[in-house]
Amino acid sequence: MSIASPGFDYENEKQREAECREALKDRFLDRVSSKDMYNIHQEAIKADWGLPEVQRAIDALVMEKAKESGEDLPC
Repeated sequence: MSIASPGFDYENEKQREAECREALKDRFLDRVSSKDMYNIHQEAIKADWGLPEVQRAIDALVMEKAKESGEDLPC
């Protein structure tokens, strides 16, 4: 699976940013085992994180890792 190119006919930049984030997350999840992701999720929930907080943190980590690669991101 490869990362899809985002479209250009969005009402605003937030929509494009959200699609880019989802595309990177999908690709990231292809490479990380479901068991590992589940364990990380469970640890965060046990530490009293809310589900939206866990999701935002994972999204942020995916973007951070992408930026660390030194490659130009499409978004």
